[in-house]
Order: sequence, then structure tokens, then C-alpha cells
Amino acid sequence: MKGYEIFEERYLNLYQENGIVPHEIRIGLLDFLRELQGGLEGIPSYSSYMVTGIDEVLYLTGTDRCKDAALAIHRTLQAAAQKLEQKKIEVQIVCKGKLMKGDSLWLEYRSERLPIDYIFGTPTKREVRGHPVYATGFNLSS
Repeated sequence: MKGYEIFEERYLNLYQENGIVPHEIRIGLLDFLRELQGGLEGIPSYSSYMVTGIDEVLYLTGTDRCKDAALAIHRTLQAAAQKLEQKKIEVQIVCKGKLMKGDSLWLEYRSERLPIDYIFGTPTKREVRGHPVYATGFNLSS
């Protein structure tokens, strides 16, 4: 199953020998969302993306608007789900902050609790090379 793999940047093999190998195309979250809104014509089949910057985007929206921003990101990703699945795209969501799992999944970044569960729902936790990775399909639950 293709979909989103969400994990902390510190687990990349750039920082540790047994780390997770980053996907070939590195792109910021806002640029990735623009690509998706553009219809995916410019995204080749079987490509793999490492998407960065989710922490900064949510943090900079401010506490009062963070949930709305997360829901807007969710809608954009959900609208592109079928085409991402058809093109067999692989997407890593790489976070600078610390992923925390309780009743929901959130991101702790600059002492703020950022609600990424509004974007990705309740992903399943698994291990990749001994590191925690949260995975969910492209068809995000509402």
C-alpha cells in the first residue's frame, strides 16, 4: 500500500548510519501542495518525495489558526488521493519536531503542540530500521 510515511528528521540516514533512506525528490510542503492542486500532470508515475516543512507551516499559522490550516492541508491531500494512488507515488513526511502519540498524533515543535492528526487521521505505527514511522494511505479518513 502506497501512502504517507511520517517520521522525524533525526531518523534519516543523513544523521545516523542505520537511518531511513530519504526519497529522491526533496520538496517543501507548500510546493508539494501546489503541485497537487495543479492536477499532478507534472508528477511522474512511480516517483518518490521527501516532503519537509510541515512543522514550520503549522507553527507559523499561529495557535488560533493551526487547526484550520491543518484541515486545509488535509482537504488538498484528500482531493489528490486517487491520482497519487494511481501514479504509485511514495511520500515521506519528514518532521523536524518530535512526533507524539497519545489519543491522537501531534507534533511537538518549538514548545508548541501541532495537530497533525487533523491532516493524517490516526496512522499506524511501525518500525523502519528500528525507528518509529507512522503510516497512512493516501485516502485519508475525514
